Amino acid sequence: MTERYYFIVALYIYMKITFSSLFIYLFYSILLYCYLLNSTLHASYLVYSENFTGQNGKGVYGPSPTIDLSNVSWDLNYSSAILSASDDYVKVVNEVLEFQDTDGIVSFESPFLDTTGYTNFFVEFELNESGDLEGTDFIEVLYTNDGGTTYSPVGSRTGNFSDDNISDTFMVYIDGGNSIGLKIEAISNADGEYLRVDDVSIKSETLNGATFEVNASNLSDFTGDFEIYQGEFYLADQIEFDLNLTLSKSFITLYEEDFSGKDGLGITGVSSDFTGVDWNVSAPQTLSDQNDYLKVIDLNGDELFEFRDLGGSTGSWISADINISNHESLRIISSLSEAGIMESTDFMEVEYSLDQGFTYSNLKTQMGDFSTYDLNESINNGDNLIIRIKAKNSADDEKHRFDDLIVQGLGASIIGERNGGESEFSGSIELNRPVLLNVAEGGKVTLSGDVSGEDDATKNGSGIVALTNPSSTYSGNMIIKEGKLEIGQGVTLSGSVSGSGNQKSVIGGGGMVANTVIGSAEGEVDFISPGLGLASSMNSLSFLNQAISKNDNDTPLDTSDDASASIGSFTVTTVGLNDGGVFDWEIKDFAGTTPGSDWDLLSFTNLSLGSTGSKFTINILPIKSIDGTAGAPDNLGSLWAQSGKSFKFLDGPDDGAGINWGDWSPDSVNDLFHFQTDEFSYYSDFYYNDWNVSYINGDFYLNFTAVPEPSTYFMTASLFLLPTVRMVGRHKERSLYNN
Repeated sequence: MTERYYFIVALYIYMKITFSSLFIYLFYSILLYCYLLNSTLHASYLVYSENFTGQNGKGVYGPSPTIDLSNVSWDLNYSSAILSASDDYVKVVNEVLEFQDTDGIVSFESPFLDTTGYTNFFVEFELNESGDLEGTDFIEVLYTNDGGTTYSPVGSRTGNFSDDNISDTFMVYIDGGNSIGLKIEAISNADGEYLRVDDVSIKSETLNGATFEVNASNLSDFTGDFEIYQGEFYLADQIEFDLNLTLSKSFITLYEEDFSGKDGLGITGVSSDFTGVDWNVSAPQTLSDQNDYLKVIDLNGDELFEFRDLGGSTGSWISADINISNHESLRIISSLSEAGIMESTDFMEVEYSLDQGFTYSNLKTQMGDFSTYDLNESINNGDNLIIRIKAKNSADDEKHRFDDLIVQGLGASIIGERNGGESEFSGSIELNRPVLLNVAEGGKVTLSGDVSGEDDATKNGSGIVALTNPSSTYSGNMIIKEGKLEIGQGVTLSGSVSGSGNQKSVIGGGGMVANTVIGSAEGEVDFISPGLGLASSMNSLSFLNQAISKNDNDTPLDTSDDASASIGSFTVTTVGLNDGGVFDWEIKDFAGTTPGSDWDLLSFTNLSLGSTGSKFTINILPIKSIDGTAGAPDNLGSLWAQSGKSFKFLDGPDDGAGINWGDWSPDSVNDLFHFQTDEFSYYSDFYYNDWNVSYINGDFYLNFTAVPEPSTYFMTASLFLLPTVRMVGRHKERSLYNN
């Protein structure tokens, strides 16, 4: 345990004695102040607090004694005290717990607190005294993490330990557990000798498996930075969390076998014993005596598993079925070794199965003489795991061994929101482990603080995650399972962005990503949507109907719509437009001249196009410039007169050198695209429109053409046919007349 208080006091005394120079003294005083400031701003979540507010008179006092602990959560044990007068007591005075003339130990006992899912605890409290105390007078704080069976000391004071009524503040780390309780023991042996305690708290620096939602009532329970190993950390609607978060790797041991106490268990050529073990072996028929075996042995006091003289055949050790569900970054660790003179065909092999042993994947094979090998290999995620370790050898002095088999993984780590509200993480977030960014349907979470780190982040839920801080240095890969990942203006993601699963995934915003592919195949993002907010319905992958929401002008916790925010210029350095992909293309001014402001623009350096037969959809979505809602764009005028209008929607380098045309060419590229115009036709009340794509010097344009409706074609054709009909009629008349 670390008791920084002692260090601070010692440093202060040393400074006063050592530094006679006023300048030097002031310099080191500033350093000490900075240290004290840092010490008091520890990253923490308040697990328990007792400041005795509103509890004056609660406690016990003589001579009966009389006790009043109504409406408090703590208890007192005064069985060893002698409270013979009314001023012999342990009670709250001026909202501080005070001990006077107890003539025996009295214990304050906190409730036992469920601390499951948290770790890295410390205790803070204040002690003070007044009066002429002797060495037998003391106050001590203790804690328990085993339900009160044993207590460990946190800090204590005896006699006159400070100037009267000047508090000593303690901050002491303690061991964690699933339950923590505090006890404060004190004894005062005379009238006028006071011992006091106040501001008692237990705090945790780290979430380690719990599910927690920050809301208006508990937001103030957080001070300083906070760390997450694993667990779920959500923000309620309209909550801004302005403290820094660090997500760190802390591996959990899911399985361990060190063979302790299992000497002799296994199988030999003459017997077998598997008493009390959860593993099994598969032995060859070549075992002939007690020296041919697959069993646990004791080697110089270390118990391990050994394969010996398998007669040139292969034997296997097989683990129990290990539950690895809801864990990731899984690893298998073990110490492998061999003894004797191995042939080149002898081997030791580690395999694993994720399907109850139907198929196995090879993890490591060691051939011939390899002496020792420390295995530490990653494996795929799954729900269940079986490990199989195989060996082949053929002589009494040929032995393969393994020990300390461990399976480790990271528990799921989730941050975001879960109820469809709007919330903001305005402090920095450091991603040193994989994380799930969760936002429920209709929700939006803005990460406005600096985001850093390099581990993968997965977007989950149909809401929006928005990264808006241009100072972010995050370099990991983003996976979108569902919903929109929104990259704010000035923000650059250097990693790749991919899609996963069968829910609708969307990438967009006003910033830049290094690379992504828009399409419907595995690993591809389904939709691209420059600008802020959602442009089309998230109900299904097949839904293209307009559904605008969350285009809030880059303002966290703002639910208004804004056309200038909904339209955007988004950049993907290397982008692919593949079969099944969709571009939600919004336009607010039909007579506009500025791509990225009047209509959506996607910029690229490198572009690849889908193969022959692919269809990439341009979903043409009009919005009203006045409020950003769905509706007719400005300056539609007479759309008949607007025929031939062009809009640059893909902006590439002027020479087009970065375009991989594949099966397409500038002349045929229009055949790659399919145009969804239902929303445009409805809001413009003009159903006679046709669209196509053309290519000019590295850029791609959407071209609008007004076309007559079918009945117009029919009427026009009828006019052309009328003379012919008349001529035929006249010919018939002449024929009849002649006959």
